[in-house]
Amino acid sequence: MRQTVVGVFDRYAAAQHAADLLRQRGIDEDDIHVTSAEEDEDAARKAQAQQHEGGLLEKIKNFFSGTVEDDFEVSAYSEAVRRGGAVVSVDIDDEPEIEVAREALESAGAVDIDERVEEWKAGGWSGPAQQAARTEGEQVIPVVKEELQVGKRAVKAGGVKVYARTVEESVRESVDLREERARVERRPVDRPATQADLSAASERSIEVEETVERPVVQKTARVVEEVVVGKEARKKKADVQDTVRHTEVDVQNVGSDERGRAYETFDRDFRSDYSTRFGNTRPYEDYEPAYRFGHSLATDSRYAGRDWSAMEADAQKDWARSYPGSKWDEMKAAVRHAWERARS
Repeated sequence: MRQTVVGVFDRYAAAQHAADLLRQRGIDEDDIHVTSAEEDEDAARKAQAQQHEGGLLEKIKNFFSGTVEDDFEVSAYSEAVRRGGAVVSVDIDDEPEIEVAREALESAGAVDIDERVEEWKAGGWSGPAQQAARTEGEQVIPVVKEELQVGKRAVKAGGVKVYARTVEESVRESVDLREERARVERRPVDRPATQADLSAASERSIEVEETVERPVVQKTARVVEEVVVGKEARKKKADVQDTVRHTEVDVQNVGSDERGRAYETFDRDFRSDYSTRFGNTRPYEDYEPAYRFGHSLATDSRYAGRDWSAMEADAQKDWARSYPGSKWDEMKAAVRHAWERARS
């Protein structure tokens, strides 16, 4: 029976890597399908946000061709793609290939879609119902923030091969050998014969045995050294530096009344008394984001009717989200001044 294995990835590049792994493991090219928002990037820039989201949901439904019947599950995959991720599906005919495909997707970094859904719900996402509501007149600007994710992988960095073989070499040793040889000596003698001499002169024989030592060679094997081949692991730190991007959204009131003056007009007026008011040696451009932010607070309905002391804490949180890394204490005077002038 034909089955489908699905993997969700946070990055389109990771999904492409998963597709490469699947092909390397023998999965047919025609059975591997990848979908992501990047595939339609040019069209998405031209379309309205609500049309894009509706079309994306339809694309996901068509992508699975009826395999996934749960609308909420399809919506979850659609949300993953909408947030910059990608979905890989693999059509499998043979049972053993299911585990091969699953292992390849996990190796490439497939995420747990159930965990992602819980995270989205905690952030206010409610599935298909929420997306359907957006299609009724709302236009959405997605605020995107890139995060730097650093992983690691093992690569070959050389190695050692040890070969063992038997060789012969000539060895020379010296040994002392002993020989015993029979010696016969005749000595002239002139003395009277004794009875002992007469007795010894009777018939007799003497036998002396000669001995000779010969070299005897024996070989014995002894272990004189060991060559141990193994690996030792050491850890070191590596610093990774890159750049990430995030979306900044500026809200401006472009009405014709004094309070709703366009920011450009406000900006020209404010430059004239910038140095007089603050006496700061830093260029105006360093503080321009603070003035723009303060001007937007004056037209934000959330802060309507509130004085500075009541709204400063909330404004600081919005500033930290819009300009991470910028110090509020250095900028809040410029923010407040722009807020006061925009309200006047």
